[in-house]
Amino acid sequence: MGYSGGKGIDILFIALILLLLSIHSVTRYGLIIPFILLCALYAPVGAIYGTPSAAVMSALLQTNLIEATEFLQTLPTSCYLLPAAILVMLAILSLFIWRQAISKQTILPMLALLMVIIIVRTFNGGVANLKLPDFFLSIYSAYHQYQQQVDELSAGASAPDTWSITASAPTNENYVIIVGESMRRDHMSLFGYPVSTTPFLDNAKGRFYSNYISTAPNTFESLPRTLALSNGHSIALGDNLITLAKAAGLNTHWLSNQGMFGQFDTPVSKIAMFSDSYYFLKKGDYQSRNTDDDALLPIFDQLLSRQGQGNLYVLHLMGSHADFCERLNGEPPSVESPNKELACYLSTYRKTDRFIEQVYHSLKQTGAPFKLFYFSDHGLSHKDIGGIRSLRHSGDTRQNYQVPLLVLSDRDQQHQIIDDPLSAFDFIGLFAQEAGIRVAYPDMMPTLRMADTDKRWVFDGQRMVDFDQLADDPPELP
Repeated sequence: MGYSGGKGIDILFIALILLLLSIHSVTRYGLIIPFILLCALYAPVGAIYGTPSAAVMSALLQTNLIEATEFLQTLPTSCYLLPAAILVMLAILSLFIWRQAISKQTILPMLALLMVIIIVRTFNGGVANLKLPDFFLSIYSAYHQYQQQVDELSAGASAPDTWSITASAPTNENYVIIVGESMRRDHMSLFGYPVSTTPFLDNAKGRFYSNYISTAPNTFESLPRTLALSNGHSIALGDNLITLAKAAGLNTHWLSNQGMFGQFDTPVSKIAMFSDSYYFLKKGDYQSRNTDDDALLPIFDQLLSRQGQGNLYVLHLMGSHADFCERLNGEPPSVESPNKELACYLSTYRKTDRFIEQVYHSLKQTGAPFKLFYFSDHGLSHKDIGGIRSLRHSGDTRQNYQVPLLVLSDRDQQHQIIDDPLSAFDFIGLFAQEAGIRVAYPDMMPTLRMADTDKRWVFDGQRMVDFDQLADDPPELP
């Protein structure tokens, strides 16, 4: 169920519930067996991500068959032992325990003990402190939070933008924003990692932000808060990067290697739909396929040669999305490590670095002024899975938010590391500044309106938290 260090009273409470509700066939087949099967299904997820949360719920409901298969393939064998044990327990119950009726002499003491547990817990913090009711309350709360975010995003997608522009972007310049995936800043040789993972960026001329943090720990929650104005909890989806660029006179194009689920029902897809043109390599929910990021390059080059100047291109990559080895699309890992997952993860950095280099050279060849932005939507955190240190989503560590941000242009003369703190909540403000766009309304720096401006806030999937108070998660070396 995702709880670590469960107390004996919780185990006793669950055992009593299982036994008492299995006395009658209606509750046995209607409640107990579905609960046991639910636990078997959730056990691998719970072992890695803990109890149900909005982040887990969004990952579950926003995934597709390909991503689900990749997730299951990355799990070590040990993660399947617990579900197997649960199913064995179900077989034992069915073959031995449930075939014999429980006597009244046994039922009454069990009922009395159950009542004692409930009464004691009621007077010591509430029944919800027991793991069984808390598990279902967490599922309900997580789904409610997820659905609330989806409803807010849906409402925002139909709302008109409120931009008031006093200075537009130069029409002779092109802008490209490459959105990476799951890349931690501390695994980049650009920022000091001892293995060459970003050979092009290591020597490229431009500005490289070493103290940039994402808004949230996963794509579903991070990108809408980065690409649209947000104070953390609420998101003004209509006031987004695309509508700002269009209001400033730029033609907008969205190229994505991430999925376009259903009828454009993901938050990022909703923002993409504001573009003048959009191209998704993956067209549907269950029809998605493992497509290489490099497949975006011919589309980008074609648009670049056809559209001329005065454009914004957003290229959304799969980048370092798990399963990392799948992202290499048949290429052998370019980094060696006894940990195959880490070798593939670091190799995806080189692949993204090469992608940025190719886009940069395409822009150079046009001879037109340009600015190229790259950032990752979020990082990852280390988790011990089956005795192996693996990388997964988590909102509990600083490194899950510490991501790269860089700006390259045709006019750069030096390689400049910028240490000033910057939040992804203010990315739109940075883009407007770089593009020479002046905005009279709305406020471009929403995080400055927060009560305590001395702290750096991130949204952990449920609430705004102090980034600097999160746990440290050092990088892994191959």
